[in-house]
Amino acid sequence: MESIAVAMTRIAEIRERFVPNALAEGFAAHLQKQMETQQTPAQATPAYWPSGAIPVFGLWQPAFSPTSFPSKGYSPELEAYLQANRIRERNGRLEGTGLLVEVSGAWHGTGRLLAPAAKAWEAMRAAAAADGIDLRAIDTYRSYESQASAYQKFLAGEKKANVLPPGRSEHGNGLAVDVTNGSLVGPGDPEWHWLQQNAHRFGWYPISNESWHWEYRG
Repeated sequence: MESIAVAMTRIAEIRERFVPNALAEGFAAHLQKQMETQQTPAQATPAYWPSGAIPVFGLWQPAFSPTSFPSKGYSPELEAYLQANRIRERNGRLEGTGLLVEVSGAWHGTGRLLAPAAKAWEAMRAAAAADGIDLRAIDTYRSYESQASAYQKFLAGEKKANVLPPGRSEHGNGLAVDVTNGSLVGPGDPEWHWLQQNAHRFGWYPISNESWHWEYRG
């Protein structure tokens, strides 16, 4: 079996040659159609993906289901909430469900989060404000179509930050915020240092490779 490094190199080479063949239909619509309708012969599955991988515009992506995701360390209460409301099955499709709550602090437009995350975000913003820190979010809940568009830009090399395929991001679950102060926050910014010291008290945690991206774990 190929190593992960070799596999990722091969994927990068494929991506360099890849041009979506259905832009006229719209990337998001075509991607959704592909993921919903295309069946993959077992013998065509590359050795470096688990059984059941699916091709998206010629790129192999692992098939996913709510039960196939590794645990992200959700609290028991949050995990029960996610399961009861089928959140992971609806990733990016939460509009109109009544499960999203508008939150304060959006840098532009309207920010929305899953109800438990929204409550924790507001509590954390209030605590930060008491310490003179104004937490603002440039990205909160992201629809399936928005994630698909961002993923297309990532594949095209227009986004340097890693973007997950639609249906896989915590933004689509309403459990993630990208924190900004006009620029994406990171070491040296007072917002980042405050979050490092305090965010866990409200159930928010960072990921290792994006200093501005915080996810709610309960």
